Amino acid sequence: MKNNVNNAQKPDNGSTKKKKSVADLLLLLMQYSFITLSALAVIYNFYHRIWEGLMIAVLTLTLFCLPTIFSRKTKIFIPVSFQIFILLFIFAAMYLGEMRDFYYRFTWWDSMLHSSSAVVLGYIGFVLIYALNKDENIHLKLSPFFIALFSFCFAMAIGVIWEIFEFSVDEFLGYNMQKARDLELVYGEFDTRLGVIDTMKDLIVNTVGALFVSIIGYLYCRNRMKKDSTFGRLKDEFIQENPKLFKKNDES
Repeated sequence: MKNNVNNAQKPDNGSTKKKKSVADLLLLLMQYSFITLSALAVIYNFYHRIWEGLMIAVLTLTLFCLPTIFSRKTKIFIPVSFQIFILLFIFAAMYLGEMRDFYYRFTWWDSMLHSSSAVVLGYIGFVLIYALNKDENIHLKLSPFFIALFSFCFAMAIGVIWEIFEFSVDEFLGYNMQKARDLELVYGEFDTRLGVIDTMKDLIVNTVGALFVSIIGYLYCRNRMKKDSTFGRLKDEFIQENPKLFKKNDES
């Protein structure tokens, strides 16, 4: 009977390793492809003396390299699925959005990026506070409601900081990250409130994405979700691979 059980488990382990190797290969291909595209954009803009485009291309290239540099310098393991999302987000926001004008071509592009980033940021906030809440050296224990509330506030805070960053870059460097100068190209009409409207829409979709994750996190803490769900597996992977960040690995 035991032999049958062991034999049944072997294909699962092999399948898991195979999926992981495929994900690692996909991540590697994406990194090299996106870095190559950004490097070519840097060369093109420099050759044609398109200085604003050059700055965006350099920033994009830097952002593509940051996850790897961050992981190596800090020794913090970032799950492959997270890294793939980060690369896709940078590609969609900077390369397609800024360099290929997708913000102007598709009115929903900006909202899509803000909502998806809020979901990921909310999940990161949840993982951090959930793991710390299980730390033996921290005597204060938070209820599921406050864990969800921290997750929500974490994502919202990052969203507000990003809006302040966009405003500051436009104000002091003369760029157009908020697209406030050309929003009539997106909405088809001119309105002096377009910049404010765009910022408020960004904050609203941030709120929706953050609220979505905080609700799922609350249900997870109340044992309303399966522990082996994708939500739980990513959390476990991050905590187990970063023991230095958390004094005690999550056991529940």
